[in-house]
Amino acid sequence: MRHVLFDTNVLLDIFLRRAPHWHASAAVFDLAATGRVKGYVAGHAVTTIAYILEQEIGDKKTRAVITEALSVLEVAAIDDSGIRAALQSPIAHFEDAVTEISARRAGVSVVITRNTTDFAKSRVPALPPDAFVAGFA
Repeated sequence: MRHVLFDTNVLLDIFLRRAPHWHASAAVFDLAATGRVKGYVAGHAVTTIAYILEQEIGDKKTRAVITEALSVLEVAAIDDSGIRAALQSPIAHFEDAVTEISARRAGVSVVITRNTTDFAKSRVPALPPDAFVAGFA
């Protein structure tokens, strides 16, 4: 079974139904929800997602959305050494470096993101949702 980590932008596409991206993103999430892939979200991304969702749908709905998502996804942990490693990463954006460290430590085989160029120097390959679904079928 493939292990995939959902980047922040992909989960926000799903939760906020952001056109035109949410269909492909939701298709990957459905693969995790049906047990065809094991899905992860980086621990630091959960709080970022919650903050953005709270602005759009309020605290109570946000907590319900996060609770439901975590019934499907496992949180990929990040700790002190992971943050320090991300500071030394060749990945340009610190948040993406932390995501890559979390993915590697969780044994993830691919990061699902719309920002694949941001992961060009990642040791974990990155694919956009539509390409992952097309390759999965």
